[in-house]
Amino acid sequence: MDADVTICRARLMPGCSDPMETELVDVAVRDGLISAITPHRRMIADAIDADGAVLLPGLWDAHVHFSTHALLAECLQLPAEADLAGILHRLREELAIRESGGLLIGFGHRSATWPDEPHAEVLDELSCEPIVLIAGDLHSVWCNSSGLVAVGALDHPTGLLREEDAFAAMLHLMATETGHVDALVRGAQRRAAALGVVGMVDMEMSWGVGTWQRRLAASPSLQRVEVATYPDELDQLIALGLRTGDLLGERLRVGPLKIISDGSLSSRTAHCLSPYPHPIDDSPHGVANLPFEEMVSLMGRATRNGVESAVHAIGDRACRDALDAFEAVGAVGTIEHAQLVHPNDLHRFAALRVGASVQPAHLLEDEAVLDDVWPTSTDRAFALRALHDAGAQLRFGSDAPVSPLDPWLAMDVAVNKPHRVEQALTPNEALAACTRTRVAVGAPADLVLTSLTPAQLDDGKFALHGSRITMVDGIATHGPLDTPSG
Repeated sequence: MDADVTICRARLMPGCSDPMETELVDVAVRDGLISAITPHRRMIADAIDADGAVLLPGLWDAHVHFSTHALLAECLQLPAEADLAGILHRLREELAIRESGGLLIGFGHRSATWPDEPHAEVLDELSCEPIVLIAGDLHSVWCNSSGLVAVGALDHPTGLLREEDAFAAMLHLMATETGHVDALVRGAQRRAAALGVVGMVDMEMSWGVGTWQRRLAASPSLQRVEVATYPDELDQLIALGLRTGDLLGERLRVGPLKIISDGSLSSRTAHCLSPYPHPIDDSPHGVANLPFEEMVSLMGRATRNGVESAVHAIGDRACRDALDAFEAVGAVGTIEHAQLVHPNDLHRFAALRVGASVQPAHLLEDEAVLDDVWPTSTDRAFALRALHDAGAQLRFGSDAPVSPLDPWLAMDVAVNKPHRVEQALTPNEALAACTRTRVAVGAPADLVLTSLTPAQLDDGKFALHGSRITMVDGIATHGPLDTPSG
């Protein structure tokens, strides 16, 4: 049931709301929508007193692997900057204090600059209990021999699973931890609500429609969720007659078809126009995960059936191929990550109505290896300003668990910590990339009452953030008005 409530003495930000003549306003919510915004005159009984705090549209995460995020938030965290010796030292410390054996899951290491390839035998020397280490970019999984059994890859020759093998391993692992993961998801949703998150696009690599419908049967979602489908389940989605945007349940809708066209920067598998100085195997330009013709076929079938496309494309060659596929099919959707875009392709985002779904916080980890991995292209990596000025619609996400599920962090990086100073966005531009609505009459009452002052927001002081109250449909999902249904 939608709540009726009034928020009194709130401040609005000009870039996120219609202009008002007075500094403090009252915002009335009726039936899940903003029904009125009026100058503040007096306190209203049972109203929320904003006490001059800024009221913003609720924040979205446009790219998250939510089940994996919930699970890996509780596992052994491995430092991304550590070398092989550092990772092994951390594992020995953990094994020494564990009260019982069983599966040890670690997350966060990045091996792109290690001189030697990780191998199962190295971990076998530490323990015969299963060890599964998931790289910080999710594109590789390193296991010992018993860990390979745990992820369903018993016969793998080296223990280092990349790309499709890595994804299959994570899917196998998640399928054996369903009940535990569902419990962790609820806690992760509460943490997201506390950050002002009202919606997300869940890119989890499983049949998300069924997963989220199962969860909704147990309890309402604290965020709006748009659930992606992968190629293996596209026929199932079409057979059900489901299209992008269709309602699956309260706050749950069908999202895009997710296609992974290349690898990642840290794994040196992003598909690039220029060769890597230290390529893996026989892949000097990275890895194309599927032929162009197959991508066009998938996107064409999705488009004919009303399903948008979200194409993972990190390297500039992968991005160009994806844009070519959007153009060939006439598809609608997004390029996911868009970390490296050739200047000749910048204008194509707006021309083709393709969104640029970017995760600015990836830069916090990637900065250390950019010059080594992409030395000929680093000057145009994470080109947020160039994309914006070329007319691309920017949508910010986290790719959690790769980066923290925290839109404020994404905005902080985009404004204050760009890879090149000339690629910085303004605070209002960053906010626009993390929101889908405005604080305006008739808009959904998806709102966050933040502790930031207008001056702090104008200056991009996003690191000082805090949410006093978060609302979806006018119902508090975080704050003093939390309800059992919210």
